[in-house]
Amino acid sequence: MPIFSNSSHYEKLKAGLANRDGQKHVIAFKLGGFNFFFDKDTNQVIEEIMSGMQSDGYEILDTDITSLNYMKCIMTITYR
Repeated sequence: MPIFSNSSHYEKLKAGLANRDGQKHVIAFKLGGFNFFFDKDTNQVIEEIMSGMQSDGYEILDTDITSLNYMKCIMTITYR
């Protein structure tokens, strides 16, 4: 299960986004309950966040997922 609860995942993350200023920025967040096979819940969290960012006018330049251990990972999104 992701670390987020109640309000939408994107709404909780949104406060940490830099203003759209044409510069490149990075945001990183932890995902819990992650496994290395298709995980519908994790996929939905990632999709919601990326869709929310794009709907708000952010351009996603790159994404990366780094495993911390079997059950946790960090997702990094580079955006403009």
